[in-house]
Amino acid sequence: MPLVAVGISQNELGSRDFSDFSIDDQRCMDLLVDLTASSLVEEAVVVNTCARTEVYAVVSSFHAGVDTVIEHLSLWLSANRSEIAEVAHVYYDNGASRHLFRLTSGIESTIIGESEIIGQVKRAYSRAHDVGTTKSFLERLFQRSLEVGKKVRSETAISQGTVSSAYAATEMLARIKPGVERALVVGAGEIGSKITQALVDNGVSVHVANRTAERGEKLAESFGASSIPLDFALSNLVDYDAAFFATGTSTYLVEKGALAKAILSKVDVDSQLVLFDLGMPRNLDPQLGLISSVELVDLERIYDYLNDEMKKRRSQISLVEEIIDLELADFSSRATQAATLGPTIASLYAFGESVKSGELERFRSRLSNLDPEEAKAVEALVSGIVGKILHAPVSKLKQTNLERAERLADSLHYLFGL
Repeated sequence: MPLVAVGISQNELGSRDFSDFSIDDQRCMDLLVDLTASSLVEEAVVVNTCARTEVYAVVSSFHAGVDTVIEHLSLWLSANRSEIAEVAHVYYDNGASRHLFRLTSGIESTIIGESEIIGQVKRAYSRAHDVGTTKSFLERLFQRSLEVGKKVRSETAISQGTVSSAYAATEMLARIKPGVERALVVGAGEIGSKITQALVDNGVSVHVANRTAERGEKLAESFGASSIPLDFALSNLVDYDAAFFATGTSTYLVEKGALAKAILSKVDVDSQLVLFDLGMPRNLDPQLGLISSVELVDLERIYDYLNDEMKKRRSQISLVEEIIDLELADFSSRATQAATLGPTIASLYAFGESVKSGELERFRSRLSNLDPEEAKAVEALVSGIVGKILHAPVSKLKQTNLERAERLADSLHYLFGL
């Protein structure tokens, strides 16, 4: 049966809002049940992220299957059928498998090589498995895709280096001024949180300051840092080796004149103060960079650093694609073999079950004097013997190449009358 993948991603929508095409976890489960209730859909998995909604389905007919998937998506998304059909990407059989392998490898992500997608695909697969909408093919496909995702990250540098402005800032600090002991973080949002965590993990003593003191205290406590009042922190800025600013303020928190005066009053005027401005709009006066003992790093410099890291990741894409090609060829070969030999293996086991049942029935009168436990033991013994006899030919079928396996299957059909 054909495999199809139908999906919408933020990257393909341009300026259009993705929210019309997003779906939450509960609706995913409803969609899965709805899809597999159709006579055209045998198996289904829905992958949903903040920027992607994709359905992988084993269908009885390609074109009718795609139409069915789009129709069901329109029932659970905030977009109608024509809107979905206009922007959706569609992949078929090996193309669908390849797309999933690319997805778990991180080369379809906006941030190339990010690892979060592995967890998202794993959750999607687990959800479909729990709901009961996966069978042998999608079970094998999704398990293999997760293995591919891990393999490309261990054998290439696709996920190496940082692609977060917060972590980039802390990496840049280590290059600009190694051995920093005391740092200030101003701002208790997502960026401030990531910076605080990275600094604490590197053994830096961190003070957190925020205009809303409670948020600053909560952030500091969660990472083992200390919180201080914002005004006090700004007044004593020169006491730190480095300071990070990530707030939404519309005015400069630090201006050149005030900082220059504070530096001149400090005993060790030659020590370098590194300031990071990650705010939008700017949190710091750009003129601060003119002070000889101040190193000012703004978002533009951080983005330049990130671009260099992304170039390194992009250089790995061809290596990742080579791994995907090999993995896809192996998966396709195994899938074809399973589809070809599956009926033979099922018939062989059915033959064994028939022999077992027939012999037990034939000897039922002789076993009538056994108690229930003894009867169960006899049945288990017979089942074990049949299983051991069939294990060897089934294992050989699965291990050999497809051409030889087909000849062996023909022989089994002839010998056992399957």
